[in-house]
Amino acid sequence: MRIFLGVLAVLLNLADNATTFLCLRAPVPGFEVTEANPAAAWLFAAIGLEEGLVLEMVISALAIAFLVVTKRIPPRIKLALLVVLSLLPGWAALNNLEVIQAIDIPLSWS
Repeated sequence: MRIFLGVLAVLLNLADNATTFLCLRAPVPGFEVTEANPAAAWLFAAIGLEEGLVLEMVISALAIAFLVVTKRIPPRIKLALLVVLSLLPGWAALNNLEVIQAIDIPLSWS
């Protein structure tokens, strides 16, 4: 179960990062689209959107991998943390998709 949740958490982080990129890569005429997470907004302002997303993904993947393999944390706590680390980016990706649909952001990467 912990491996499944670890893979799910990484995939949902990728979905969050991809949809965040689509939302924030360029200004949307008539709308002010911003990052809701203050820590992520600071990171993007400090080092750039693409670099910030890569750094966030690396840190998240390492934290998730640690939770999957460590024996230092009790199994129930690990599972609870992995569930949270899946739900949060899953919710963020869904929110981003709603924004993309509501204001008609193009889904192309260019």
